[in-house]
Amino acid sequence: MTMNLKCPECGKEFEIEESQQAHEKQAAALKAQEEKAHIETQRLLEEQKEELAKAQESLVEAAVKKQVEDELNESRAKLINQAKEEAEKNTQRLLDEQKEELAKAQESLVEAAVKKQVEEKQAIALKEQQQNLEQQANLMIAEKDRQKEEALKTKESQHKLDKDRLLIKIQDLQEKMQRDQAVELKGEAAEVRLKEDLTQRFRNDLILDVKKGQQGADLEQHVTPKGSNQSIGMIMIERKSTKSYLSTWVPKLKKEVEKSGAKIGVIVTDVMPKVHQDKSYFEESSTISVLRADVAVDMIEIIRTNMIKNHREEVTSMATQDIELTANVFSYIAGEGKKYLEDFQTQLIERKTLLETKDSDHKKVMKKEWKNLEDQVSAYRKLGEGLNMASNSKVNVINASVKIEGPK
Repeated sequence: MTMNLKCPECGKEFEIEESQQAHEKQAAALKAQEEKAHIETQRLLEEQKEELAKAQESLVEAAVKKQVEDELNESRAKLINQAKEEAEKNTQRLLDEQKEELAKAQESLVEAAVKKQVEEKQAIALKEQQQNLEQQANLMIAEKDRQKEEALKTKESQHKLDKDRLLIKIQDLQEKMQRDQAVELKGEAAEVRLKEDLTQRFRNDLILDVKKGQQGADLEQHVTPKGSNQSIGMIMIERKSTKSYLSTWVPKLKKEVEKSGAKIGVIVTDVMPKVHQDKSYFEESSTISVLRADVAVDMIEIIRTNMIKNHREEVTSMATQDIELTANVFSYIAGEGKKYLEDFQTQLIERKTLLETKDSDHKKVMKKEWKNLEDQVSAYRKLGEGLNMASNSKVNVINASVKIEGPK
């Protein structure tokens, strides 16, 4: 026979078999009672038989015998019932003892089972947490690689598209240059006209004149993207209205660009050098461009657009680097760096314990020093009092009223 015991904490059921020893005790007790009842019954039967033998001669032999048998049966039934009741009492007592033992065993088993379940859950939770951290780090690294690849593809496609658009626009500008007769500007009038055109085209930018006699180019264009109120860089513009092109313009403007911190330097001229006579513009270097006057504003717009695009790419690149750095730090902390953090934590705990010990030792030393000082003050006071008494208080030899208070 089995008993189902239920854990009060987790609700899990346990099957516990009754003790074989209890069954054996119950069976033995019942058997002893039955044997005792049987012996008593036999004894009574023998006595009744003897009485019946003596009364056989009586006329009422049959009635007496029947009565005796009924009484014997009744006595036997009573004895059997008494034996059963006593056996049941013994059985109940044994069951109660067994239940107590089972209850104690159950408590021990439940406690061990609960403890084991808690330890298993903690181990599983710790393992899942570590797996989640590793999975998050891997996902961040994979996402970073995917973003890099997409950004590279997008950048390549955008560069190709910008190049194609630039070529088309250059062709349109060249056709326009061939169709339209350029308006020749001279001196300051050309500079004023260029500033007006730039101001009208780029309303969000700040166009400033460089004062006459001051070192620098003619105009400064501070590029401010639409929707922003902050400049991302400056284009330094030199306006030349002469009959011939001079090679000294470029190195001079290059020095001024480097000194001022401008992003791009532009020379707007009416006359192109002979090697570039058929061109609307050419790049002297990565930071210096030479533009024909009649297409200068359109070409400056292209340069300005590229400045804004490059600025946005730099901002995006910096943000990507921040994400990469964060992912690397997270991966390091979740991996080999975890041991160093744990070692550092252990060192901090040991350092705290050492400082507490030193502080306790210091307090003991200071307490001893203050006690020594108080003893010296007491001796000093007694010396003063003795000297005053020796001089009959006529001469105050020393001031013995020094007060010393130690730390509380």
